[in-house]
Amino acid sequence: MHWIWRNFIISTLLSIGVFYFIYHSETGLWPVIENLWLELLIVIILANIGGAFLFFSNLKFNRIIPWHRNIPLRFLAETLTGIFTFSILLLIFVYGYIEQIVPLKENNTFWAEYLDGTIKLGIITIVLIYIYSLVNFSVFSYNQYAYVQIEKLSIEREQIKLQYEALKGQLNPHFLFNALNTISSLIYKDVSTSEDFIRKLAKTYQYILRTDNRKLVELSEELSMVRAFYFMQKIKFEDCFELEIKIPTALYKTLIPPLTIQMLVENALKHNLICDEQILKIKVYDEDSKFIIVSNNFIQKPELLKIGNNLIEKSHGITSHKIGLKNIKLRYKYFANKNTEVIFDDFFTVKLPVIYST
Repeated sequence: MHWIWRNFIISTLLSIGVFYFIYHSETGLWPVIENLWLELLIVIILANIGGAFLFFSNLKFNRIIPWHRNIPLRFLAETLTGIFTFSILLLIFVYGYIEQIVPLKENNTFWAEYLDGTIKLGIITIVLIYIYSLVNFSVFSYNQYAYVQIEKLSIEREQIKLQYEALKGQLNPHFLFNALNTISSLIYKDVSTSEDFIRKLAKTYQYILRTDNRKLVELSEELSMVRAFYFMQKIKFEDCFELEIKIPTALYKTLIPPLTIQMLVENALKHNLICDEQILKIKVYDEDSKFIIVSNNFIQKPELLKIGNNLIEKSHGITSHKIGLKNIKLRYKYFANKNTEVIFDDFFTVKLPVIYST
């Protein structure tokens, strides 16, 4: 209810100020309230009616013509509505009250005598409506700025969280144990492959640490990291896992939030049953240079239940991969102002909008 009192106080004070100014500018005297209280009361009532109408009109405009959609049109609509509203109220005041005191049709000198005051009132009204629209736009701009800042902090927090989780996953004792175990088994069988494995392992750590404070990286960097990650996983899963990357070099300089594709590849490995009979195939390709597509065939694990676009652990009822996808969607909404698309049928597909510039 505070907005009602706020509008009432503002409309009342402005109407009193305008009334005093017009009266003083026309007569050179200050109005005596004992003699003009009725006129002042009518002006206050009409001003509050106009203010209330403007307020509710703006609520309607917020739905029909919001500021962020078309600023000039919204400003024009708001200003014209105010001018029209107070013009009607002025006519009501003149013909509904003044005419009862000074018959307009009989007194031909009425408009000649009060024309200057009427023009002044019209100009002041237009200026006040213009200021009202400016204040309204300023409030919108401030709220929009505050929203963007909050959204920015939220995205940055999610970014840090994702990179922390990725680093934690790579530093996980189980992951390190498997990596070192793989190296130890390779070093006596295939020295060249073991050297490559160590280089790829170092490359994944280097990428995660290097992108720690970066919101976006070039697609070529992300793909290089994904290939290194694939090399290590390929040794583990052998022929049960395939990754195919078909991205034109023209898109290599485009931007992508760090670890986006890597996380999707890792999720595919985590949430699919991989065995000799069923090969997991992941494809990364572009669609008309507008989207980067990451798609894999779905091989359901016995402990996972597919519901919509989510996988639920049957024993615990925990939603899998949902947090990671939410993080990706938030980051793309912030950096590209575009929505990612998730399609889950026989294939699990994520469409990532191409970001050409920040």
